[in-house]
Amino acid sequence: MRCVLRALCLALVLLAAHLAAAVELAQCFLSANEGRSQAVAQCGVVAVPLNPQTPDGERIELHIAVVEALAEDPAPDPLVVIAGGPGQAATDFFALTERAFRRILRYRSVVLVDQRGTGESAPLNCPSLEEMEPSAGEREGPAPRKEEPAAGVREGELGGESSPEALAAKAIDCLHELKHDPRFFTTSVAVGDLDVVRAALGYETLNLYGISYGTRVAQHYLRRFPERVRSVVLDGVLPTTVSLGPDLALDSQAALDQVFERCHADDACAAAFPNLREQLGTVLARLREQPAQTTFAHPRTGERTEADVDHLTMAGVVRLLVYSPITASLLPPLIEAVHDGDYAKLAAQAYAVNETMRDIAVGLNYAVLCTEDHPFWGAIDDAAQRATYMGATLVETTRLVCDTWPAGEIDADFKAPLASETPVLLLSGELDPITPPRYAETAAAQFPNALNLVGAGQGHGMMMVPCMQGIVGDFLELAPSASDVAAIDLSCLERLRPFPLFVSPLGPGP
Repeated sequence: MRCVLRALCLALVLLAAHLAAAVELAQCFLSANEGRSQAVAQCGVVAVPLNPQTPDGERIELHIAVVEALAEDPAPDPLVVIAGGPGQAATDFFALTERAFRRILRYRSVVLVDQRGTGESAPLNCPSLEEMEPSAGEREGPAPRKEEPAAGVREGELGGESSPEALAAKAIDCLHELKHDPRFFTTSVAVGDLDVVRAALGYETLNLYGISYGTRVAQHYLRRFPERVRSVVLDGVLPTTVSLGPDLALDSQAALDQVFERCHADDACAAAFPNLREQLGTVLARLREQPAQTTFAHPRTGERTEADVDHLTMAGVVRLLVYSPITASLLPPLIEAVHDGDYAKLAAQAYAVNETMRDIAVGLNYAVLCTEDHPFWGAIDDAAQRATYMGATLVETTRLVCDTWPAGEIDADFKAPLASETPVLLLSGELDPITPPRYAETAAAQFPNALNLVGAGQGHGMMMVPCMQGIVGDFLELAPSASDVAAIDLSCLERLRPFPLFVSPLGPGP
């Protein structure tokens, strides 16, 4: 069922765009975090074929939103914000991060399209699975930013079956819960949807902002519809040639090693926590041998809650916290507390990060991973995986799931290098554990009009850093003139520093 004839695919997408009527918009409130984050927008729906090769067949509705610019005469080309994951809805991401886009909204509208399979766009939800599975995806937004909860985390149960076989069986059961055929929920199909929405809203050209997995979507839209793209911002860059999965545990271990090295180099941290690395190893071994039961105050309700925690709970929490230098600062006192037997702090932290994961479509995550990533892994050093704090659970589980999960629609050139003259701004955090700066270097080599920036001491998701918000605003205003873009003031980058590590639950040392 793969789309290997580019001309046919493009013709079908253009036909769908031709058939799309102008969308009717009405005021709405975008909401995330159970209503704790909100933004005002104009919302509507656009119907598209489930299978782009049968435009007269079953249709699904895409949920879209337009956040209008404040200017009376705004720029004609909006910024399309594309969320990460795979599995996070763009409307959810924007509600969480609206403040980061306020400068842009002064003069340019923001368009949000919940990618098919997410949010309110025919979501591929798995109620029995979404709070349990380890995944290669990630959530974006205020830290911690992860698409999937810590492995083993679910309401009322933190520990549980943690073997790859048990986790994969639950993921495969998810297939029977899906309301739509997952083969038609890949990036190759989603970029066609995006162009249908562009046509329905009446825009000639777009500016694209993609974060993490969203950078893959942005690049593939640029590949398919180059004449429709004015500029691109790639935040946490995933090159077209890279497949998620094999590097995740290795890069996350490297980011954690940076935390340990920073602590060792800081006198106060080194004095308070002289054996962090060894303590974490001891905790993981102990919880792998015997999960622990604890009682803690639920971080949202304050109610006393009983839970079991295991080694995947610990590894999952560590994995989420290293995404941001702010949350990574909590690791030294947390590791020591758990090492000393205070499992309540681990359980509370696990539930806290789990609270941010409830709106993620796990079915969409696997629909993408099993089509666009797993088939291209090649040989993997399993011993190197097992030597990391995360171990090989994620890789082994994904292998088992994707051996059964149906492969979906993918363009023949999907994994090929992408070359474009379009102005591209690439953003990376120096300590990013999932899309490290070397990924941006690989992608930037394909764009002659690229500006590749690295934030010192920063993590995943640079748009949340105020310095970068100004740079992105300038870039969108000045593109597509390469000479003007080269004149952007980048001096704030020199002032970026990592957040200081906590030496106690009260905060950093003197």
